[in-house]
Amino acid sequence: MRILLGILLLFTSCGSSSKEETVQGEYIFRLHDEEFLHIQPLKPKAPPQYPWQTGSQNSLCRITKEYLRCKGSPLNLPRIVKEGDKESARYTDCGGPDKHSLPLKNGKESIYPILLELLNRIQEITKRPVVITSGHRCPDHNTYIDPSPQNSASKHMIGAEVDFYIQGLETHPEVAIKIIQDFYKTDSRYQKQKDYLEFKRFEKLTNSSTAPWYNKEIFIKLFKAHEGRNLDNRHSHPYISLQVRFDKEKNLAVTFSWEQAQQFLRK
Repeated sequence: MRILLGILLLFTSCGSSSKEETVQGEYIFRLHDEEFLHIQPLKPKAPPQYPWQTGSQNSLCRITKEYLRCKGSPLNLPRIVKEGDKESARYTDCGGPDKHSLPLKNGKESIYPILLELLNRIQEITKRPVVITSGHRCPDHNTYIDPSPQNSASKHMIGAEVDFYIQGLETHPEVAIKIIQDFYKTDSRYQKQKDYLEFKRFEKLTNSSTAPWYNKEIFIKLFKAHEGRNLDNRHSHPYISLQVRFDKEKNLAVTFSWEQAQQFLRK
C-alpha cells in the first residue's frame, strides 16, 4: 500500500509544470438568489409633435408664425462633400429654434402676413391641417439642407417663403392652388385690382417641371413627388412652395438680400 502511494506521488509531482504551480486564482461565489442583469431593449422615442399635428379635422389649430420656425438642429451630423477621396466641403446645421429667432423687423419676430393668411384660408376651406415642411431657414440651416448656388438666395431666409402640403389631400396639391387663387377673387381688399386677380404662368426654366403661377403679390411653385427634395422635404408627397413677391404694406417688391437674411436674434 505504501509503495502504491509513493508511485502516485511521484507521477503527480513529475506531471506538474513550474508555470502551473505559480498560477493563482480564487473562486467566485454567488448567492442562491442572484441573477444576471437583464438590460431592457431600447425603445424608439416618438418625435415631438408640431402644433399642426395636435389638431384634428374638426379642431384645427390656427397657423401662426410659431409654425414657421427654423427646423435646424445641433443633433444633425455634419454634411461632408467629397471630391474623389478628399473632403471638399463640410456643412454643419444651426442650433435650431432654441438658439435663434425668426427674422426681425423693427425689432420683432416676423413672417410675411400674407403667408399666414393663405395657409389659414386653406385650412378653413378644406377642414384639414396644413403641414408646413419648411418655413424660416436661418442661413446656416439653409446652406446645410441645400448648398447649391440656386438655393443661396432662398426667400425662406427672410420669412417670405413656405413649403407645405394638405394632410389627407397629399396627392391633390391643385386644391391648394385653386383656394389661393380664389382668395384674391373673394377678398374685398383685392377687388378691381387686376394685378392681384389675374394669375399668370411663369414660363422661364425653374427647378420644377410645372410652370409656376404668380400674381403681383405671390409666386406659387408646385413640386411633384420626385422634385424639390431636401432635408426639410424628405417626404414623398407633392408640395407647394409659396413665395411673397410684393409687400403691400410697404408698397415694395420683396427681394432677397443677405442683410435681411442675417436679421435674426441669437439668444
